[in-house]
Formats: sequence, structure tokens, C-alpha cells
Amino acid sequence: MATTELVYPLAFPKSISHKCEICGKTASRMCAKCRVTYYCSEEHQAADNNGIHDKICSTLATIRAKQAFLPSEEERRDRDHELREKKLHLIEMTRMIGERHVFQNRFEAAIPAALASLKLAIEVHGPRNVELIPSYLVLAEASLGLKQLNQCWEYLSQAQYTVLQQQDHAPLSITSQVARNMAQLSIARRDYDEATRHLANDIYDASLYYGTEHYKVAGGYFLLGKVFKLMNRLEVTESLYTQVTQMWYNHLRRLLQSRVVFSDMEAVLGKQEDDEDDEESTTNPSKLDLATEAEAHNTLQTLLAYRHESSHGIATLQELNKIYHCFTILYFLARDYIQVHDSMNKIKDCQIKEIEEDQHRILKFLDQLSRMKAMMKRQQQEN
Repeated sequence: MATTELVYPLAFPKSISHKCEICGKTASRMCAKCRVTYYCSEEHQAADNNGIHDKICSTLATIRAKQAFLPSEEERRDRDHELREKKLHLIEMTRMIGERHVFQNRFEAAIPAALASLKLAIEVHGPRNVELIPSYLVLAEASLGLKQLNQCWEYLSQAQYTVLQQQDHAPLSITSQVARNMAQLSIARRDYDEATRHLANDIYDASLYYGTEHYKVAGGYFLLGKVFKLMNRLEVTESLYTQVTQMWYNHLRRLLQSRVVFSDMEAVLGKQEDDEDDEESTTNPSKLDLATEAEAHNTLQTLLAYRHESSHGIATLQELNKIYHCFTILYFLARDYIQVHDSMNKIKDCQIKEIEEDQHRILKFLDQLSRMKAMMKRQQQEN
């Protein structure tokens, strides 16, 4: 629960003006734990805590606190470098949490997280840098989810303006995301022709940057399938959704075959992995980060619902099996082993050999995991 301490604006010198973390109005209270974060109302403090503040409170206290004087230039340089690194990590972490909130349809919680990311990015990179764009895009998606289309357009306009100003420095991964968000706004406005134009740009830029079969491109195809479904072009939707399923299926199978087994073994041996530590997930390409996991669940749930609505047959059954296998891997990555078995049990009449091989690998690992836990438990009891 948030702890509050009231502040009185008139008690501060004229040169000091504390603003609300959410809306920028004059603050009347502050977080009593970190004592560096201010709010105009109890509602805005509760919203910030629900979205992000409780996860970064102690870190903010470190980076926003008044720094002691250091006589050595080398010491000051080392301290500035350390503070910058902390802020960079916090930018990635808050943005990723905001993205996860969006994919989980927790739009109100996403806004404080994205605002925190944006403010830190401005502190580190300045107000016109392309590094600000991902935060603008999370804010735009959250606003769109809250049906605030004008606010969404404002954030997207900021993102587009920054791209135009830094055209030579804006990577294709960024321009792809801007185009995708513009497409989502066009879909909300029911301008499907405009949406397809933006999605064509999204898919083109993402394919050049990541490769044509990369799962990062799948989001564009997924939205394009949604647009054609709204236009009643179901044969195109069928083709696009099949492609999206295959892209996620390939990506998750690669993750299954790479580092996840070793990560779980480390957990059994006592090296616990902190769910809130997102540093490795932002740098390790074989790691399924929180935002990507939420996106995968959201996409696969939509694909699953579509398959249940569509005509039945061998092809549809095998597509369903691929989707259930994707869920199996996602739950396995999350170490939710009860759900792993439930997803496996939903796979029927599977004619895909690699799914059977993956299931055998997972079940073998879970058996070894169970045996190892039992052995360690016996050793602890004997000691």
C-alpha cells in the first residue's frame, strides 16, 4: 500500500516546484518511502503505484537524490556513468512493464509505466532523440485501449515528428513500430484502407530489419489478418493467420531447444531467477521477455478463437495443435507445469512429428526435474 506524506508548495523556495508524476500539476503529496516522487492527488498516487512506482521506488530514491560533492573528477565521472547505466536499465524495464500491461489490456496501469520510461529517456537522451519513440508508442497504445483516440493521435504525432527530425538515425525497428501503431489507430477509426497502407510499411521495414520469418514481423501480419477479417476477406485472413501461427511456432520451438532447460536446472540447483530482473531479457535474444510473453498469449488466444470459429477439418485440427503446442512451450518457459500438461492434453490426432519430439523432450525433462527435487529433499532431510 502506498505511503503518503503531505507537502505544502508555499513552503518551498520559489526556485523549487514539485510536479505531479502523472499530470504535471503542482504536487500536494509525495511518496514517503522514496521522498523524491510527487503527486497532486491520492488518485494519481494510487494509479502510479498500480502501474509502476512500487517496482522502482527504491531505485528512484537512488537516482533522484541529491548527490554528494566528490572532489575527484574521476570519481564524479564514474558516478555519472553509474547513474546513467541505472537510468538506461530503468528505461527498458519501465517500458517493458508498460508493454506487458498493454498486452494484458491493463491500459490504465500502462500509462504510468510508459510516462516513467519517457521522462527517464528525456533525462538521458534529450527531448528529440529516437530513443523516446518506444515510450510514446506504449502511451499511444494505452490511450487507444482506453478509447482516447485524440490522445493516441497526439502521442503518435510526437513519435512521427521525432522520426522526421532524426530520419538518418531512426532504425527500421522503430519506423516499423510507428507504422504499426498508426495502423491500429486507423483500425479504431474504421479506415481499413489506411490501415493496410501502414501495415504494408510496417511489414516491409520489420522484414528488412529482423528478417522475413522473424516473430517480430508476425505482429504486422496478425493485424493485417484482423483488417481483412473486418473487411470480410476471410480467405486472406486464413492465409495470414496461418503464417502468424507458424512464425510464433518456430520462434517458441527455438527457445525450447536453446537455453530454457539450463535456466530451469539452475533454478533447481538453487540459482533462482528474479522475475522482476529484466536486464537479461532485454539483451539475450534467446530469452522470452515479459512483454513478448504477453504479446504471444494475446496473439495465440485470438488465433485459437478464430480456429474454433472456422470450419473443421484435418488442416484446422493441425493448426489447433500448433497453437496448443505454442501454449505448452509458453507455460513451460513460465514454469507453470500444471498448465503444460493441460495444453498437451488438448493436442489431438497430431500428425506433426516435431510436436511429438518436443513433447517427449519436455516430459523427459519434467521427470528429471521431479527426480532431482525429490533427491535434494531427501538429502536435506538426512542432513
